[in-house]
Amino acid sequence: MLAMLETHDVLAMVAGRSRKGCPPHGPHLVNAVEEDLYEAQCLNCGLVGPERKDSLEAKLAFDQKWHQVSPS
Repeated sequence: MLAMLETHDVLAMVAGRSRKGCPPHGPHLVNAVEEDLYEAQCLNCGLVGPERKDSLEAKLAFDQKWHQVSPS
């Protein structure tokens, strides 16, 4: 998993994005990967969430996977 994130960081840097300011992730873009398959992506750092069959489900899956509640 760490190697995947390291690779993602390199790709984000090449694309002109960085993880600076993330988390919290956002704003988001929900991409249609193929017909009836969607994934949410952070426009700030480029992080991509899990694929889902519905755009709303893709956004919710991203939030559940990558947003962590900060301790109070």
